Amino acid sequence: MKKIKIVLIFSTLFLSQIFFACKSNGQKEISVNIYLIAFEGSNLNGKKIGCNDILVPITKNVLIENNEVEAALNELLATPGTDELKNFIKGPSLIVYQVNIANGVADVYLKGDFDITGLCDIPRIKEQLYETAKQFPDIKNVEIYINDKTLESYLSVSEQGFK
Repeated sequence: MKKIKIVLIFSTLFLSQIFFACKSNGQKEISVNIYLIAFEGSNLNGKKIGCNDILVPITKNVLIENNEVEAALNELLATPGTDELKNFIKGPSLIVYQVNIANGVADVYLKGDFDITGLCDIPRIKEQLYETAKQFPDIKNVEIYINDKTLESYLSVSEQGFK
């Protein structure tokens, strides 16, 4: 009976160590802004962008797994639009594949495609992504790639389809 108690005590201690190690695996929660779009005529405050839209910051709490840029962009992808605030960062199988940060530059790699329904979607997509990624003090420049093309190249092909 004494051996069973000792085994149970050590098992409990061992499991509690594993539990606390998993909880403190380097993840921390921070507040970030994600940027959504309000259409012309909205009373919301934000940065004016193309097509007279307004880029509106929304504060969210996120867990950092790799880096804050990746966490913020994943939150942007996961956030649905509302009646007043639209999210144009959506599309078939669209994911944040990887974010590398070095010397103040964030290289963002996306996979998938955007749902682009008109010319105004192009500045909306650019502004939402760049503003969300560059909000952090250690980020001086952001380079975004989608399916191994620069975001500008990817969107310029889409833009040609609307002209």
